[in-house]
Amino acid sequence: MAPRDTSSGGSCPLGVRMGDPVALGVDLAPIKNAVQRLKLQVDDRRLPGFLTCVIKQGQLVHFDAYGKADVCAGESMRSDTMFRLYSQTKPLTVVGFMRLLERGVVHLEDNVSKYIPNFGMVTVGDKRRSRPLSRAVTLRDLLAHTSGVGFGPGFGYAPEGDYEKTYVDLVRRVDSGEISSLAHWCDELAKLPLRFQPGKDWGYGYSSDILGRVVEVASGKPLDVFIHSEVTEPLGMKDTAFSVPTHKAHQLATLYAREPWDGRGKTVRFVTVDPGSSGLTADSKKRVLSGPSDGNGLPSPSSSVFLSSSASKVIQGGGCVCSVAGGLVSTMGDYSKFCQMLLNRGEFEGVRLLRPETVDLLARDWLNDFSPEKRRHPLWVWGTPGIGFSPLGQIGVEHPKATSRRVVGSQLHTVHWGGAGGSGYMLNWPHQVVVLTYTGCTYDTATQKLMWRATFGALRRGGAKPSRPLVPLYSDVSSDCPTTPSAKRRRVSEELPRSSRKTTGSSTKRRRLSASTPKSG
Repeated sequence: MAPRDTSSGGSCPLGVRMGDPVALGVDLAPIKNAVQRLKLQVDDRRLPGFLTCVIKQGQLVHFDAYGKADVCAGESMRSDTMFRLYSQTKPLTVVGFMRLLERGVVHLEDNVSKYIPNFGMVTVGDKRRSRPLSRAVTLRDLLAHTSGVGFGPGFGYAPEGDYEKTYVDLVRRVDSGEISSLAHWCDELAKLPLRFQPGKDWGYGYSSDILGRVVEVASGKPLDVFIHSEVTEPLGMKDTAFSVPTHKAHQLATLYAREPWDGRGKTVRFVTVDPGSSGLTADSKKRVLSGPSDGNGLPSPSSSVFLSSSASKVIQGGGCVCSVAGGLVSTMGDYSKFCQMLLNRGEFEGVRLLRPETVDLLARDWLNDFSPEKRRHPLWVWGTPGIGFSPLGQIGVEHPKATSRRVVGSQLHTVHWGGAGGSGYMLNWPHQVVVLTYTGCTYDTATQKLMWRATFGALRRGGAKPSRPLVPLYSDVSSDCPTTPSAKRRRVSEELPRSSRKTTGSSTKRRRLSASTPKSG
């Protein structure tokens, strides 16, 4: 039997203190209605299962686990079930990078070629007609996804458009093991042309994976070792890593694709993309519900490619540079710690990971607000006015022509992002709210949007007031020609206040705060 809904009190399934929704200004009715809709989808075999949680001011006001982590084996969803994060890996890579930034090891205006020399020879266009760069690709471009780097197809699907076709062979070579390191992958990627001139557009792609290599070069450590020592271990994220050790394999959920992919057909089939724990012993033919192959060019898997013994050798800070393997695996409880650290402006349970000013910088729109580019018109994510981009994900931006107030997740001072494996997170600083959703279904964004909408409804109905004064994170854009003060062109080491205080060094030395310190992978 799945764990019961703890919205109204009870045990603490995620290691987060339980809170009183009424006292926190949360009316749970919209959230309960949304969860009931999700349960009906599970009962109707349109979702295998789900985990959902809402945390307000560091207190758990809603948690539910329902359905199966492994449909064939009958394994239930649990609070400690491990999921593949894919693109939800990006924020951890960014936080690791920002720690180096605070130490002055790297700078936003550094050219990528300083760390990966082959990027000094990259061109723009296509293989038939390419042209030189108008300027070099910088680390800022990697963080804002304005580098011009695209991405290839995942999960065995055919490439969509010419830009994905560019990367098909690169994906194949990682799958086959021909490319077996992040350094080798970056060198091969640099041989491919960019989609557009750096800084001239926003385009989702492999930028965060390149950033991971920059972290390796700048720190002198492999990315997985660096993320463990600088991010996950200090936060106590014990179930978060780039692969799953054998003794934790029983926690890993199966990753499914749906046919149709959005689960809206008359009948829906679940197809195993990557098996969970029971794939170690179960007959693989029994694990693929639609037959011996998933129909998208991937063979029926018999064991997870995320297990330590078979994990990809290319450590992927962006999520997925191959067909299936890549990025971090984590639990809802672990990721909630990371989110709470960001809401607390860099601190969690006495451990300071980032300075408050650094988190404030991450919580800005890097396309129109914190940008050195002069543009005639604002630049929006997916072309949707009012949705900017932070290194942490999509972010709501005030603009007179914004039409996206009805777009879920576009609320001001709200950042959200998800992963191709059916995971998603949302942070809202004024209300100190975290929303996490996990389903284990590829490209499931509907669950995220449903819970985000329900959470803001719960805050409105409950009369919740901002629990903290608004930090001035955004410029007031009043025209289609946003101004670009010269101060924004300064390196971030100048943007951040000078301080003689040292940030957390070794992960074994936690600096305690005083009590007065307030669709790709």
